[in-house]
Amino acid sequence: MINEALPVGASTLQRAYEFLERPEHDVLLDPSFPYREELLQFIWEQGLFDRHGLRTVDGEMVEVVHAGTIQANSGPDLVDATVRIGGQLWAGTVEVHVRASEWYAHGHHTDPAYDNVVLHAVWVHDMDVRTSGGGRPPAVVLKDLVDPQRLTVFADLMKRKAWVPCEGQVAGVGEKVVDDQLEQVLRERLERKTAEVQALHERLGSDPLLTLHHLLLRAMGGKVNAEPFSMLAHALPIKALLKVRDDAVRTEALLFGQAGLLQVDFLDEYPRLLQQEHALLARMHGLRPAPVAAWKFGRLRPSAFPSLRIAQYAQLIMQQGGSLMDLLELDDVHQLTALLNVTASAYWDTHHRFDQLSPEAPKRLGADAVEHILINAVVPLRLGLGRSLGRKHMSTSAVELLRQLPPERNVIMRGWASLGIQAGDAARSQALIELKNHACALRRCLTCGIGRDLLKRPSP
Repeated sequence: MINEALPVGASTLQRAYEFLERPEHDVLLDPSFPYREELLQFIWEQGLFDRHGLRTVDGEMVEVVHAGTIQANSGPDLVDATVRIGGQLWAGTVEVHVRASEWYAHGHHTDPAYDNVVLHAVWVHDMDVRTSGGGRPPAVVLKDLVDPQRLTVFADLMKRKAWVPCEGQVAGVGEKVVDDQLEQVLRERLERKTAEVQALHERLGSDPLLTLHHLLLRAMGGKVNAEPFSMLAHALPIKALLKVRDDAVRTEALLFGQAGLLQVDFLDEYPRLLQQEHALLARMHGLRPAPVAAWKFGRLRPSAFPSLRIAQYAQLIMQQGGSLMDLLELDDVHQLTALLNVTASAYWDTHHRFDQLSPEAPKRLGADAVEHILINAVVPLRLGLGRSLGRKHMSTSAVELLRQLPPERNVIMRGWASLGIQAGDAARSQALIELKNHACALRRCLTCGIGRDLLKRPSP
């Protein structure tokens, strides 16, 4: 997951559905081709049309030697295309439009980048077009050369109110197609997380330990309290915390005080002691607490309360403060787990929150929480620092660590399992989370190997 353990919220999905169904959404699409232009680009790239009937609007035969490759940068839609028109071989780019007149609407007639377009593939040819140099690119019309059933499949994927658009069809997709897609989205996810950590590292003065402090605290908060824990990291520099790590009371006083959780009148003696210590330490270091209103306790299991997570982080600092950077070097998952396996101080044996008694039991950071921290703090930090510091082995070890860890257990994993797709390790569960949240939920079927496979299948 890496900071996105749970699926896109229902409200987000509902907004996506509502957008697809709004009348004004359809107004944005051409009535002759009520789909996105990306579909027409895909149809051309994959050759999903009757090639034998392909002629220019002037009647010349067209042979597609290589349709080209869709590119996301500025300029024509497809690059490296090769076509034979009237017996003459041409190499260059291909531009795709629903209506030919969009050439002018998009300003291509004034852009020299479009002067080497060797073919203009359109759904409707409503006018001839010219390049900035005055050339007239040959045009082909695809409207009568595409199987309507293929368009129906796409429309169904875009509007189906299912957990994922291909819910009823994914079971028939080959295992290699699924595996290849998951490898691709895993690379995309890790690349994004690498860039995020690099940016954080730079904002924090290129300090690896401070970056680790921020990532660890954010991961301690899980999805619900990630932001408040980030605020705490900003409110409490790691160096100030390490100065008091030999004193349990002062360590917790700094953490709870800077979290804003000591700003009430307490009954218990222990939180009152923490208040006193924090007041002295805050003046000494010139610290201002984070806002208390940010913390969330509702709908959380008591074992995940932020109060317990802060107390457990205090123990991590006390026990591993001087060796926290070992988290970047150790390769064995059991050693890493042991390093993070901490138990909150004695007060928390009988409390989940200040002044509120709980059944007596040690409050140990559980296996799920440890795995979450490894996935969401240690792995991305290795990726980001590995690139920033030029230490390739660190980035490689991050991926290997994901493959050693068990898959995450959450609603997304249960959803994929119900469709027959299992996650054998954390690398695969990370990929499945990425696929669900960044492709399926956004209806990006044309960028997904599974969706593309379904669209390329011959009509029944």
